Amino acid sequence: MIELVEVYRYLPAEEVPNVVECGLKLTKWYDRTIIADGQKNLYISALLNPKDDMAKYCSDNFKCVRLEVPSKYCHVADKSLYLAGQRNPEIMNLYYKTLIPVEQYIFGSYRKPECLINTTIIYSQISELNKGLGSPVLYNNSEELYLNNIVESLKEEHDNFNDAILYYLYDSLVKEGKYRKVESADSNLAVFNDNRTDKFYIIKKPDLKKY
Repeated sequence: MIELVEVYRYLPAEEVPNVVECGLKLTKWYDRTIIADGQKNLYISALLNPKDDMAKYCSDNFKCVRLEVPSKYCHVADKSLYLAGQRNPEIMNLYYKTLIPVEQYIFGSYRKPECLINTTIIYSQISELNKGLGSPVLYNNSEELYLNNIVESLKEEHDNFNDAILYYLYDSLVKEGKYRKVESADSNLAVFNDNRTDKFYIIKKPDLKKY
């Protein structure tokens, strides 16, 4: 039995009827080119979650289509590195290293995962997505899942993680002149006072030796 991968792609609204009827031809719709082992490979990029591109999700100029593609044609890479690597070859090389078969991808391990499809997608594999009646998605968007996974991992490793992250956040606001900080030499506490509201927050000073 052929295993299918369900992914999503935003298209200009006026293109959707034709695509649903005729499909997505790889040589026309590819938007990624990767050279491996001296061979030029073309890919159509797609999303793992429709909400991974909120600008297009909320736009009337684009519509989302659902693609059901055999997994053997699908890889996953981290789009955040692709975007950052446009003018930085070193980062672009990192992007290439994130390219893995879709079945190896663990949800939440890439900040902006994209599915790269290296085949033409025929019309029977394409349907317009109804936002209200689409397939159930178990997480809000991939970037949020990625960040939550990092935070939860650090919380498990460090008991005082919440204090540490708040300390450095408020400390940066002190440097910007938005807060005042009072610390006691014989206490592990710091008091941050909001200059606008006069509210104050008591935070434990992080012990950097534990990190």
